[in-house]
Amino acid sequence: MENYAIIIMLTAIGFGFMDLLTDRWPVLQRQLFPMVTFVLYFLCIIAYFYGPDIVTYVPYYETIGSLSDVWNAQDNGFEMGYSLFCSGLQSLGLSYWWMTWVIKTLYFAAIVLLLRQLPRRQIFALSCVVMTDINLIMHETRQCLAVTFFIFMIMLLQHRRYVWAVLCAVVTVSMHKSGFMPVGLTLCGICMYRTRQYSAAYTLLTIVFLILVALPVQRISAPLMAGLPLPEDYISSLAHHLSVGLQFQTVAVIYLAILMVFSLYLSYDSTRRYTWMAFMALAGMAVIVLLYPYYFLLVRIRSYFVPFIVYYLVLVLSDAQRTRAVPYGQMIKQALMLLVLFFYIHVAVSQERGARLLHSPVYRASTVFELKNASSQQIRNRQMQVAYEYWQKDYMQRAKSTL
Repeated sequence: MENYAIIIMLTAIGFGFMDLLTDRWPVLQRQLFPMVTFVLYFLCIIAYFYGPDIVTYVPYYETIGSLSDVWNAQDNGFEMGYSLFCSGLQSLGLSYWWMTWVIKTLYFAAIVLLLRQLPRRQIFALSCVVMTDINLIMHETRQCLAVTFFIFMIMLLQHRRYVWAVLCAVVTVSMHKSGFMPVGLTLCGICMYRTRQYSAAYTLLTIVFLILVALPVQRISAPLMAGLPLPEDYISSLAHHLSVGLQFQTVAVIYLAILMVFSLYLSYDSTRRYTWMAFMALAGMAVIVLLYPYYFLLVRIRSYFVPFIVYYLVLVLSDAQRTRAVPYGQMIKQALMLLVLFFYIHVAVSQERGARLLHSPVYRASTVFELKNASSQQIRNRQMQVAYEYWQKDYMQRAKSTL
């Protein structure tokens, strides 16, 4: 197989089907959750100098200065938080692989702490997060850190640990510039917290989403981005991510299905009030709808919200009383789960085919077990050469929506 990330995705899909088949044994599902988590975590952490982004991150990590040098520098190349993080680990003598291990461990810790609050279907929820954000976990070290601390931030807000939540918000923004959007949206949640939920919000988002799918809004709104009151580096990053867009994406089917399920299920309960998790799910779906035409930007921003959308969706579908109240509720729940799983089978097949067409085998497996037959430096040099070839020949030729 040409794509190691797809191996992990297929494993997550298999676990998703396992959760679906064990629906009648919730105790068994909870008992299997730690095992499933470990398998997916293990497959992720054994990757060694893997992915195209190492061409930037490896040299940066290996040559970064001391903490004082980073703190006093006017331009570190990356956000201050990430630079300090790398410098701190480098000063401890940790290699680049150990740095990625720390990041992935923190991410899985945050996801597990979030999903273990679910009464059931924890395995399916974890599978959905891994399937959706496998690239975040495997390649995008800076944003993975930002997403991790954002998850911690929301859970701390949930438990009213406000000082620690503010600290995590600062760390989130300092790790990746995209963090300002979810953190800013969270401030809006203060106004909605404990107010009554209405399914009309999701109905409205459904209508807006259908309009965005039908109209070429990208041509209209892209030039307006240059006028936003944001720092120049933020505008430059936005322009880069807005350079690629698609009017119709296959993932639109999943977005639409989730919006309709939320709208339907919440209409059968008008007494529920917004919690932080409910608000983050609504905010996440709003971001997905409004940024839908710009999938290159959306796949960056949605990673902050995916865990909460999955969490709240599973929580709503796991409510037995609500499921009984909704006509054909059990069938709708199972149909949605099957739709998600089969969609990601399609994604896996498409990405595997795409990997075979690349000039560079940049996504081919490279794990720590290769150290049995080659030195760390040999593997590093080989993978760096593969990554260079990818950026020179293949980047932006894969600008098609499969996510």
